[in-house]
Amino acid sequence: MLAAAPPLGNIERHMRASGLASEDALFELRFQPSVALVSTVRRFVTDFYRELFLDADVSHKLAMATHEMLENTVHYSIDRRSELVISLHRVGTQYVVTIRTKNRASDERLRKVRTALEEVVQAQDPAALYNELVRRAAKRRDGGSGLGLGRIRAEADLELSYTIEGDTVVVTAEGRFQQRPGALSMDAP
Repeated sequence: MLAAAPPLGNIERHMRASGLASEDALFELRFQPSVALVSTVRRFVTDFYRELFLDADVSHKLAMATHEMLENTVHYSIDRRSELVISLHRVGTQYVVTIRTKNRASDERLRKVRTALEEVVQAQDPAALYNELVRRAAKRRDGGSGLGLGRIRAEADLELSYTIEGDTVVVTAEGRFQQRPGALSMDAP
């Protein structure tokens, strides 16, 4: 006799209704972040990634990238509103992890972020660029370091992309990571 399938949980019901397969995960956070809340979100995503990958290095990389991206939204948003979306999609034995932030910014900030992102996105050698950014940071007098996006490319094994439409900037970091045996399965009952 076959056992009945367990009832669908709220998350799985939502994922199916949204067209997501059971091996996908997605969470969104829309809020008015502060430096303290960014740290709280980092602790949450660190635990989430740790359970999913059972790999401290991968968890650290993804948590660091999430933190750097959220920190940018805190410092550069004109209305203090930010969106964070983290999605994971299984492809074979790997997960494609996408971290996306969205916020509104002033024209001056948009010009600066476009210049910074173009440099980081186009870098052929992310580690060399990061070292150059560290040298530049030592000379900056505007209160920022300018290191976050370069650090994501150099240390987190993530590719960066962005879009700017009107006064809204969307920054996306994406990479593939191997899940270790025994890690939390997103399709387990």
